[in-house]
Formats: sequence, C-alpha cells, structure tokens
Amino acid sequence: MTFEPPAMPQQPQQPQPGYAHQPQQHPGYGQQPQPAYPQPPHQGYPQQPQQGYAQPQQQSGPPRAKNPLGLTSAILGASGFVLGLIFTFIQVGMYATDFSGSFSALGVTQNVLDVLLGLGAIALGVVGYLKGGPSKLLATIGATLGVALLFGVINSLIFTIALPLVY
Repeated sequence: MTFEPPAMPQQPQQPQPGYAHQPQQHPGYGQQPQPAYPQPPHQGYPQQPQQGYAQPQQQSGPPRAKNPLGLTSAILGASGFVLGLIFTFIQVGMYATDFSGSFSALGVTQNVLDVLLGLGAIALGVVGYLKGGPSKLLATIGATLGVALLFGVINSLIFTIALPLVY
C-alpha cells in the first residue's frame, strides 16, 4: 500500500498587479522575446530601439567650431620663431668657418621674413578673432606671436642703429 497525500484544492492563479501575463514563446528567426512585464519609460532619455543592430554611439557635446584663419595665424607666428632658430644655427656655422662677411645680409633677410610673418600673423589673427565665433584661442595666440616677432625686429633695428654710436 502506498501513501498518497490528500489533494489540495487548486486555486486559479491570479496575475500579479503590474505584470502582463503572456504565453511562453520561443523566439524564432527575426523575432525577439517579449518581456513578461512592461518596461517603465525612461524619463529624460530618448527611447532606444529594441531591435536590430547596436546603434553607433554619438559624441557628447556640441561640435567644435573651426577657425582656419586663427590656425593659419598661429602657424605663421610660430614659423617666425622656428626660422629664427634656423638662422641662429646658420650664423653659428658661418662664424665657425670664418665666413662672417655675410652676417649683415643674413640678418636683413631674417628681419624681412620676420616682418612679413609677423604682419601676416597679426592680420589673420585679428580677422580670425572677429569672425571666429567660440574658437578664438588660436587667433589670439597667432596675433600675439606676430606682435612678438615685430618687437624682435624693432629690437634688432635699435641694436643696429645704436651699435655704431656706442662703439
């Protein structure tokens, strides 16, 4: 003889509040399983697509404004100082080889290039600053480097004029 427990009366199961009762489905080709409960809406966030491939992530923040005049101004201003460094090495090489007769021609060439680069950097920097919108930093840097180049040329001219008076 086997003992069987008495049968308990079965009560129909009520779905819990807030959950939707859906029959169990196996996802087939092109179908996705449906959640057994509704998803709460995201507050303040755009609704993400539920199907398909992953969406590419977008960059956060506004796109950066471009200022080609400011960039050109900064390049012109910096190139004047790079040329000054190159001319310094050329002058040292001329001095080491006793070829110092062309110092003045080399100095004049450097001053002319510095004036042209400085004026170009200042002009493009000012225009780039006025037209640049939110990106004005490179225009400011370029105009400042241009002013510094012109001060260097003025310093060189004062030295050239004052040297014969003192010597």
